[in-house]
This record gives sequence, C-alpha cells and structure tokens, in this order.
Amino acid sequence: MAITGKEFCRMLDGTSISPLATKKDMEDLLDLAREYEFYSVIGPRCFVPMLVAGVKGTSTIAGSGCCGDDGCEPANIKAIAAANSIALGAQEIDMVMNLHYFKSGMYDEVVEDIATVKYAIGDHPLKCIIESPVLTDEEIAKATELVIEGGAQYVKTSIGGGHVTTIHQVEIVSRVNRGRIGIKASGGIRDLATVDAMLEFGVNRFGVGLNAAFEIMRAADAR
Repeated sequence: MAITGKEFCRMLDGTSISPLATKKDMEDLLDLAREYEFYSVIGPRCFVPMLVAGVKGTSTIAGSGCCGDDGCEPANIKAIAAANSIALGAQEIDMVMNLHYFKSGMYDEVVEDIATVKYAIGDHPLKCIIESPVLTDEEIAKATELVIEGGAQYVKTSIGGGHVTTIHQVEIVSRVNRGRIGIKASGGIRDLATVDAMLEFGVNRFGVGLNAAFEIMRAADAR
C-alpha cells in the first residue's frame, strides 16, 4: 500500500507531551497541524482548550490523554479526566491500559478500567495503549483482546518515550484484532519502510516524532 506524504499526515497524531512542553510548543504544533493537515493534535491536558480553539475550522481534531504512562490511576480518576477533556472540546481520548493489573493477571479489572473510561466519554473514540514493547508475544495478544472487550475503538501499541514498536508486534496485534477495531502504531517509528509494512497489517493511525514524520512524508512523496 503506497501512500503519499499527505495521506500519511492524515493518519498522524501530532503530539507534544513533554513534561516541559510550553504554550509556544503548542503554537508551533498547531502551525504544523494546519499546514500539513494532521489527523489530530495532542498536548498536555492543561492546553486542551488552546488546542481545541487552534484546530477550529480545520480538518484536524484535538485529542487528549487521561492518565500517566503506566495507567495506574484508579478507573474513576481516568474517567473524570477523560470526561473533562471532552467537555472542553477534545474529540477523542488516549488512555494507558493498567499495566500493573495486566502483569498481575487481573484481566477483569483491566477490562473494567477500559470500559469505565469508555462509558465516561460516550460516543467519542477511545484509544487504549498496551505498551507492546514491554510485553511478550503472548501478552500482546492477550492485551489486544482485552482492549477490544473493554470497548475501545483503537488499540495503540505504545506511548513512546524510548520504547520501540516493531513490525512483529504490530503483526501480532493485527492477527488477534482481525479488523474489529482500529490500530495505532506509535513508538520509535522512523522510516517509510516500517510505515509501509505496518499499513499492510491494518494500521490506520500513527504516532511518530515530528522530525521523523517529515522524513517519512518526504520519502513517500519522492518515490
């Protein structure tokens, strides 16, 4: 599946969630999103109103996270954060599967955690991050099933932060998913060949660092 640079950008979530991200960083992100027509922009939750206002009248939406990198917050806290972002105008939510529950084999609690956030945001899409780079193949398969059972609209591989999502991990997610929900690949994706391979396994959203994203975009347009 050969895509153009613009088609890649329409699958890209432009993200700036560094602990030190500033208002200027959000302004820069919005400028890029408007120019390249990213699918969405995501920043620190305190900047949700700014991002919502900044994409108004464009084809880009504002998304929001609702928890930390390990998903350890109680489900009701995640749900409150998610619902608050939706009330401020965010159009979709990212959450992290409770990795502590998952690694403990507490699968019912994992599903309840996801379902609680999904209920709080109603019809708005929910992307659930399983952090595939720190899981075994068997765990990736199980986590994918739990995300589907919990009612999320996307299974997302990783939050990034140094973790690298591989084509092999995406293949496992795809095999288990069987096209039931969307797949977002994120974490250490740096080149067009990787994007092309992941597209073949049904990935329809990407989280890629902006520098690498522009390299991928240019490579897609150059072939």
